[in-house]
Amino acid sequence: MKLQEILNKSSIIIDLPETDKNVFLSQMAHFMISLNGLSGADEIAAKILERESEMSTGIGYGIAIPHARISGIDRSYMVASRSKQGIEFNALDEQPVSLVFMMISPANTSIEHTQILSSLSRIMSYEEVRTKLLKAEDSEQFLDVITKSENKYIE
Repeated sequence: MKLQEILNKSSIIIDLPETDKNVFLSQMAHFMISLNGLSGADEIAAKILERESEMSTGIGYGIAIPHARISGIDRSYMVASRSKQGIEFNALDEQPVSLVFMMISPANTSIEHTQILSSLSRIMSYEEVRTKLLKAEDSEQFLDVITKSENKYIE
């Protein structure tokens, strides 16, 4: 599954102003749930926060990929957000996070879940991609960077 199949311009928030990690993640989870008409908003937000409390999803270079597997959903969902101020995420490199990609997937799809995380991590490993995402003026430009990068770097 490609990122461009689960991420679209309406699922991208440019410059969410919240700086508290837990509030930021909760807002993103509720945005994902309302955008996709999912039920169990509090349960999904709790799963994301629970996963984050076990180990930070801040992978370094200003990126975090909070994720969880959820029973009762039919496919993977993703939302993305950017923070101009940066968020303290306890990232591996101890730097604030500016780009957050949140994903949930069905509890029984570990291969697809891992493939999506791997593709996103690979794309985000390129400085040019991160720079373009930070400079994107709107969600359409943000998505265009993701799509072109996925087409370029992922087979």
